[in-house]
Amino acid sequence: MIFMLCVYTGITFGQKAETKVTIEITSIKPDSIWVADYGEVFFAKPGKDNRYVLNFKHDKPLKVRMGFDKPEKRSMTLYLEQGDQLNIVTDFDKNSSFSGKGAENTRVFHECTRVHASAYEKKGKEIGDKILSPADAIKTYYELGQLKLNTLEANRQKVSATFYNDCYISFSCEKLGLPILLPRYYVTPEKKFSECIPDSYWDLEKDIRIDDQFTTNPDYVGFMTNVFPIFLSNREKFKLGTLDKTLSPEAEVKFKIALVEKIYPEKLKRAALFGIVNSAVGSTKELSLIRPLMDDFIAKYATEGQAKELRANYLKVDKLSAGKTPPPFILKDLNGKDVTLKDFAGKVIYMDFWASWCSPCRYEMKNGSPKLHAKFKDNKDVVFLYVSLDSKMDAWKKAIADDKIEGIHVLSQANSGVDSPVGKAFNIQGIPRYVIIGRDGKIFDIDAPRPSQDITQTKINEALNAKR
Repeated sequence: MIFMLCVYTGITFGQKAETKVTIEITSIKPDSIWVADYGEVFFAKPGKDNRYVLNFKHDKPLKVRMGFDKPEKRSMTLYLEQGDQLNIVTDFDKNSSFSGKGAENTRVFHECTRVHASAYEKKGKEIGDKILSPADAIKTYYELGQLKLNTLEANRQKVSATFYNDCYISFSCEKLGLPILLPRYYVTPEKKFSECIPDSYWDLEKDIRIDDQFTTNPDYVGFMTNVFPIFLSNREKFKLGTLDKTLSPEAEVKFKIALVEKIYPEKLKRAALFGIVNSAVGSTKELSLIRPLMDDFIAKYATEGQAKELRANYLKVDKLSAGKTPPPFILKDLNGKDVTLKDFAGKVIYMDFWASWCSPCRYEMKNGSPKLHAKFKDNKDVVFLYVSLDSKMDAWKKAIADDKIEGIHVLSQANSGVDSPVGKAFNIQGIPRYVIIGRDGKIFDIDAPRPSQDITQTKINEALNAKR
């Protein structure tokens, strides 16, 4: 999960019921905890009594994930209904107790999560290094997902009707998510996609309900926006005999949109299409090909707010498209010296946005970057510029020293997460992220491949050979 972090000022949604959560942490004392709901993340510090007091205002049930990363990583998730007054004593590990209004809902939610996590870990040890067949993998993860639903059903009489109905929808979506996506991970140069889909795959559809009344559940909307259209696309291609035919990203988006338009009811259709189009605008490298899809959605379905958000997102992405001038900045390197993109005029710059807390970033630096650097060790026209989004300078410097990362290092200090001035300027919503700047000082690739990918060397060479 990628979190856009911000300083805690409280969550407000207008005139809505207030929920209060008081947390006492035992056995371990972090300096602060992070708290995340759908889209909002903040940090909270304990009061003088070493308890955390969190207040929420919301007009519908809220799932809140919270935890800390130091001195070790721990987290837990709460289910909150409007007006709950929940007291928690926990070590954020194996021991938690709940009291007050909303306690039973949260206890059952905690139990559902614990049962699933325990079974998942046990199954992982049982499987070991064995590679499951696609059919066995789908069956395994489907059954693991069913455990949450079984636990929920066993406790139905103890929880509120709202909790039961809401969690039933969420857990059902969660159960189907991985099984729907799994076959794609089995594709290799020797094995076609059509050979990775067992007959049992198509049976997953029987558990999916397409209904406008569930659009109040964010997990359902997310599933019907990001996962089920993949199933629909696979099913339609299976019928057409084109499972192994590769479509461009833009053509794939168009294909999914057509299926959603045909199958979804009105309210769900509007929500899903907005998510699909908005995501396509933010991720495409050929923005001009997405523009007609965006304009069509706005004309047919968009609310005023959706249209405004789409257009704003489009303009933001367009400013960073290939051939545009990258946002200017001045950052300090490890020695306190000012660094700007102009310092590397006439050279190709491979920018690496990262942070010390980002495991995939560190993995690429240790396993991908050294090999990529070696391929250009004699080429002085290639610059490897590492832009850290760390919030703490010491953590930034320590990671560089620990991983022995070669290159030019600068820090765009974040308020939290990836919320930094340069991160915002380059529309960095998640890391690791890579950008190639051409010899002409213009953006060559705003979403470049990772150092470990073979195509990265080709991309850099293309930038070196591009006409200026």
